[in-house]
Formats: sequence, C-alpha cells, structure tokens
Amino acid sequence: MKRFVVVEASPFPDVLLARCDNASFSVRLRSVHRLYRASVIDEHLVVDVDSCRDPSLLDCADVLQGSRAHSVAGALRRLAGLTSAHPSCGIAAVPLSEAGGADGWILAGGSDRSPFLVPHRPYRRCQDSSEQSLLPSCVHAWLVAGRSLREWPYAHEASGG
Repeated sequence: MKRFVVVEASPFPDVLLARCDNASFSVRLRSVHRLYRASVIDEHLVVDVDSCRDPSLLDCADVLQGSRAHSVAGALRRLAGLTSAHPSCGIAAVPLSEAGGADGWILAGGSDRSPFLVPHRPYRRCQDSSEQSLLPSCVHAWLVAGRSLREWPYAHEASGG
C-alpha cells in the first residue's frame, strides 16, 4: 500500500491534521508545541513495508511504516532493519501490539535515529486504525517543521522492552 498524505496546521486550536484519500487524523498540540509555519506543513509519500511489492517505492518513501503490530522488542528489531536498509526515509514507524502491554508506535526519524515510543492513549480513541495509521505522518510533518522526535508531545525514548 502507498498513499500521499497532506498534513496541515491550524493555530486555533493548535492542531495537526493529516489527510489522505480515505482517512484523516488530528493531533491536538499544547500552545508550547505550536508550529509557527504556513498552513500546509508537509506533503509526502507513505509506503506500507509489510504489503509493498515494489522495492523501488521503499527507496523513495518519505514515511516507511508497518501494518503488522509487534511487541516492543520485535518493533525495535524491525525498526533497526528498516532504518539501516533505507537510510533516506524521513521516518520509519512500526505499530505496537496491545497484547504486549504497549499501544502506539515505535518511530525513528530525523538526524537522530534513536527509537521513540509514541503511545495512542493521548489521542482520540474513537479514531479507527486507518486513521491512527496517520500518526507517523503527523510526526513526519513535525520533523519537517524543524522539530525533533524528542520534542514530540508524549514521546519517550524506547528501550529493549
């Protein structure tokens, strides 16, 4: 699967809104996290690494993300493989399995490829999985706007779990 995603910022309230052809996802930011930029922050290509059959797409994707959930340890291994095999991607993301006690994403991106856990819990639970799959796109826009994963609200460095 591949899709083009547009992420926009709205100052009132402070929201990042990711949209693609069949879903949307919003992240409410605190005023301290506000992005002072144009309304369209980012447009990018997202490729699902678990269903992609065209290897050339993996090399040109801005966001590489999995669709198969893993334990934290499994997600860290998968993420390490993705970032080493595709160093030009802007961000790599692997979903976490709720059964493993964690719910959200393990992500790495920007100049610092350290893995970070970004939980689903602070975001609206009514959003379904196709909408929540746009969370890595919001984080990519955050990086494009000059921020780091360390600054993303609710993110924390991931360990071997």
